[in-house]
Amino acid sequence: MDKINYITRQFSRAEKKRFEHYVVTRIWHLLNDLSVKFVTQQYVTRPEGRALTDMYFPQLKIHIEIDEGQHLTKANIDSDKVREADIINATGHQILRVDVTKDVYSINEAIDNIVFQLRVEKAKQPTFQPWDIEAEQTPQIYIDKGYISIEDDVAFNTCVDAANCFGHNYKGLQKGGVDHPMEENTIIWFPKLYENEEWLNSISNDEKEIIEVAKLPEEIKKHVDKHLKSTKKIRIVFARVKSPLGDVMYRFKGSYKLNVDKSSYKTGLIWDRISTKVNTYKPITQ
Repeated sequence: MDKINYITRQFSRAEKKRFEHYVVTRIWHLLNDLSVKFVTQQYVTRPEGRALTDMYFPQLKIHIEIDEGQHLTKANIDSDKVREADIINATGHQILRVDVTKDVYSINEAIDNIVFQLRVEKAKQPTFQPWDIEAEQTPQIYIDKGYISIEDDVAFNTCVDAANCFGHNYKGLQKGGVDHPMEENTIIWFPKLYENEEWLNSISNDEKEIIEVAKLPEEIKKHVDKHLKSTKKIRIVFARVKSPLGDVMYRFKGSYKLNVDKSSYKTGLIWDRISTKVNTYKPITQ
């Protein structure tokens, strides 16, 4: 996907929300900088759930929130303060707001201030990395870095790309997980973390715990016994998700270890996150 398709598809996600669409498009066009990436409707993990911010600039770590009339009741103001604090505490990012209940001159002034702050934040980064839409979804950039981190906000187009970050050299892949060729106790896993035809999987709101349960009763005992006996009790997780543009992608969630004490036939397998950063490896054939 090239940048023009990405940008226009991002805009289309807000086109039915008139004020949000106005603010998002005006910010982007005034910024006028194709080296900066933006995301609309960005998911942010909170202690008690997830939040969606209206616009996000990942290189600058800035979120934009657009406050319409319903946000300005006392109950919603208090709720937004808690939500904002959760996002800041979870990410360390800035949140900038636009009150669209004001007149157009005030709205435009707020947008101008945001555009100024975006430019300032970019200028403050001596090693600013321009947005490369092709490189950000290829394994090589992470192999060269030597690691993948939650901070990278990594989502690959295919599970092949994810697996090839760890020493594999696949051309195609039709499995839900593969052995890690460099770390013998580890599997690279591509789960659906929601109910589907075979599994009742889920992930906690803070994403620190994954519950894996086979859907067919006759498979539950077999599955739990198999993994409790296995030496491979660590999983690097790339969850199957829908991207902001509606495409299927595989998003990095971290490294998880089987909690043997909490896992059972009743609860299923419980996986606890042990790291938000994992090492990458060059293909074995190199």
